[in-house]
Amino acid sequence: MTTVSHAAPPAGPGLVHDVQVLAERDFRRSFSRGALVGTVVQPLMFFGIFYATFSRMLDAKGIDYGRFVTPTLVVQALMFVAIASAMSLAADRGSGLFNRLRTMPIGSSALGTARLLVVAAEALTSTVVISLVAHLAGFRFDAGPAAAVGFLLVAMAFTVALAAATATLGLTLRSQEALAAALYLPYLPLLVVSTGFVPASLFPGWLQPIVRASPVSAVVDALRALSTGTPSAGEVVPAVLWCLGLTLLFGWTTARAFRKVTQ
Repeated sequence: MTTVSHAAPPAGPGLVHDVQVLAERDFRRSFSRGALVGTVVQPLMFFGIFYATFSRMLDAKGIDYGRFVTPTLVVQALMFVAIASAMSLAADRGSGLFNRLRTMPIGSSALGTARLLVVAAEALTSTVVISLVAHLAGFRFDAGPAAAVGFLLVAMAFTVALAAATATLGLTLRSQEALAAALYLPYLPLLVVSTGFVPASLFPGWLQPIVRASPVSAVVDALRALSTGTPSAGEVVPAVLWCLGLTLLFGWTTARAFRKVTQ
């Protein structure tokens, strides 16, 4: 009498392969001609608007527009990258992609990892483009090449943290209208109630602690220090800690949301 052994189904190629395949798909979508409008054209449009509006006024006050406002416009562009990432995740969920992935031997963490890699690439692209154009307005990396690399790394880390936060919303909220409101409504208050456009000392006294405690203020101040002066740990470390803390917190909430939509 012979026994028949039932072989286990073949395992998938592995997490690295899964991430590579999914990242290539997201790269093609995120760096298409239409998507580049949000990554490249929109930040440049805002740069031109702010330059035409504020450059003379700031120059009259002895503030170099290119050096002061460029980090703020970088952060603004990074916010749009994170918002667009959440909208893409919501579109994937609505298209039935997650249902198809459930039938494939793909690691549950591959989709989120691939998305964050693409977000980091988008952040790098936006930051480099804005920095190059801002060079014409006087923006410089006075602290040297190492600080310039730090500038890019902080920008990318902040975008990953934001994308982790917005991804939780993109995977949780089913209404497109509710998702758009949840993504866009906090954007302007977070940017305005920060040191992005004016120093914290110029805000009303009761608002100054909120401005100084803002993660947006921490990142803007770090980018300014890394580009226009001699960066110190006191200026850069708070931004790094904010990025790390937000990534860990919202990475956990996003992982939970991913598990719910792929079960």
